[in-house]
Amino acid sequence: MALGHCMRAVIGSVAAATALGALMTGCSLESPQAAEGNGQEVEVHDDLRALLPGELRAESTRITVGTESGYPPFEYTNEAGRIVGFEIDLFDAASDRLGLKYTFSDMPFKSLLGELYASNVDAIAAAMSDTAERQIDYDFVDYYNDSDAIMVPAGNPEGIKTLKDLCGRPVAVLTGSTQQEALAALNGAECRAQPVQVLEFGTDADALAQVQAGKADAELTQWSTGAYNARQVGSGDVFEVANTEVINPSPLGFVFLKGDVELVRAYQAALQSLIDDGTYAEILEEHDLSAGALETATINNQVPQ
Repeated sequence: MALGHCMRAVIGSVAAATALGALMTGCSLESPQAAEGNGQEVEVHDDLRALLPGELRAESTRITVGTESGYPPFEYTNEAGRIVGFEIDLFDAASDRLGLKYTFSDMPFKSLLGELYASNVDAIAAAMSDTAERQIDYDFVDYYNDSDAIMVPAGNPEGIKTLKDLCGRPVAVLTGSTQQEALAALNGAECRAQPVQVLEFGTDADALAQVQAGKADAELTQWSTGAYNARQVGSGDVFEVANTEVINPSPLGFVFLKGDVELVRAYQAALQSLIDDGTYAEILEEHDLSAGALETATINNQVPQ
């Protein structure tokens, strides 16, 4: 099966416990590497395993999954340099239900879709938003609802509350993210007279570090990641989420190449079985993410027929 690339991972449970210095550094990971789920027992369901493409049912088969491990609480690195997090646990449980082995390949977020399109990886698990534009070439198995967060220094010295408040300001963002697209759209509308100065970075951690360094007034990121960093970085007194209104709500999903119908249906069915038996809710609760729970595992934000 596919093989991917190795790039550095930034910010994990250790990095989140410190301030800016940890945010600016990373650790080198060998790739491909095995993931480290939460060790929860998940039984194989033979009827779901039968949904996999025939070539993936062999015991020796292992798929390669692209990720970007600097995005807590979805993916991050622990003290041992292993990739952990909510999405890791969920993908691990869904794969266990299918009896399918996998290996993670860690790479920059902006490279993920291209590597999948080139068949260098077989799937993506990287807190990726399911959008109509991405659905042209890719299929999503949606597992969570999220929105955007405006990250600012603790105390919010500039009084930023809404997207419009970002007009004319330097704002950091992850390259290739839907948040970068949101800032571009903002500059074409509300901020046309005073455009946002968009500062792009290869990892969310590097983007957030610009706020602490005073080089950006804010960072735009996903809500769950922003809330996690606001709680975890330093003693929880370094950053805060500025917005109280929901911004750009969107489902997140595991991503597959358009046309991998059997693999998509297999993971959708596996995820739905985890929802039905309560395993999904347990994993969400373990990571304090129950607020974004789905009742149905959708494909491309549509209930499967």
